[in-house]
Amino acid sequence: MKKPKATLEQLKQQLKPRRDLRVIWSSNGSSTNSGYAVETRDLLFRMARDNWPVAELAFWGVDGFPIVRHGEDLIDDRFKGVKLKAYPKMDDPYGSDALVAHGIDYKANVIFTMQDVGLLNPQHLQQLKYWIPWIPIDKFPCPPQVLDRLRYAYKIITFSRFGQDTLMKAGFTSTLILEGTDPEIFKPLDKTQCKKDLGMPQDGFIFGMVAANKENPPRKGFQEALEAFKMFYANHPEAYLFIHTQQRGPGGFPVEDFARANGFDKRLILMVPYQAVFNSDSKKINKEMNCFDVLLHPSQTEGFGLTVIEAASAGIPSIINRTTSMPEMVVEGKTGWICETEKRGRYTNDLSYVYAANVESLYEKMEESYKSVKERGSEISKACRDHVVANYNIDSLYKNSWEPFLEELQEEILPLALQGKKDVLPLPQSNISTQ
Repeated sequence: MKKPKATLEQLKQQLKPRRDLRVIWSSNGSSTNSGYAVETRDLLFRMARDNWPVAELAFWGVDGFPIVRHGEDLIDDRFKGVKLKAYPKMDDPYGSDALVAHGIDYKANVIFTMQDVGLLNPQHLQQLKYWIPWIPIDKFPCPPQVLDRLRYAYKIITFSRFGQDTLMKAGFTSTLILEGTDPEIFKPLDKTQCKKDLGMPQDGFIFGMVAANKENPPRKGFQEALEAFKMFYANHPEAYLFIHTQQRGPGGFPVEDFARANGFDKRLILMVPYQAVFNSDSKKINKEMNCFDVLLHPSQTEGFGLTVIEAASAGIPSIINRTTSMPEMVVEGKTGWICETEKRGRYTNDLSYVYAANVESLYEKMEESYKSVKERGSEISKACRDHVVANYNIDSLYKNSWEPFLEELQEEILPLALQGKKDVLPLPQSNISTQ
């Protein structure tokens, strides 16, 4: 007796790739707008659209109780029709205990973290069978506290070549998957119209910064940027410095006060802090970046430097600091410029070094960028955009790196023969204490 022919729907189901691996992703909440949140949003949207069972653990951005996000609850309209369960942190401020407890509740097979692992509690990490950090390495040498936590990882993924090389020198192997951005969100717009919409001076040459202000000395290089801008403004009275940052906390750098004390506060354009934190998103930031002539990003430590890639995707070149992963972000003279660091590094409490930008060198790169943008702005803008589309397109990175990584991981820890068995879950399912 002949077997009945398979229906079209049955054939489609047979061709559908297997998506049994249950994933928890720990980072900043996807409904917020930090750098980690933006990258989390970009990736979780693609994972969910690709039918992976994925939930997020928002150690910052969700409090109190698990929620199920719908497209209309997120600041990203790509999620329309997509549901995403979001777990909050518990007692530990960075979610260490929540990794264990929520992992059990979601019946996760693997737990990814996109956060600074040196802050995680090793007593909880050692309870996770399949923990994979996607980790920012932003100092050399790698701080011992970070290396200590990584000993509990099943696999390690790094953001940058600098991070991969630094871990290799410390005896750890890792997979390299770069951060990326969505070039359909960060893209060139009409500069004149953007300036008009945002009330920016049409005839001004605008340097811009989009960065968090959490500590002093400022990790993002605010003081060096302001000092170099003062030197630049003395020769270019049409210059402005736009800064998008949150309200300054007790430990942050006094940006406006510093500019006022140095006599150029009238050339400073600051976002209203409330708007910057609560009424901003990637599309609004893209519009701001389209008002810039050059992005200033002389950061002292960066695991990647996503803002530089976002700006380049919008056709805006950057000036960055020659330290950690930053030189990877630009093609010098074509999509940006690299200033030199201070020769003497600052030794930090985590037993590593940070290097501030040399102000004279930063000023020189500002002059060089001014001349270059004036003479060949269209060429530079195109080179920036092409660089991102070729190397940092989040769709390509997901398709060529994340999707095969997840499929190989699924086959490795959840082969067809073991589906549903408890020994493939990331932690024991009973007698667990999260205290």
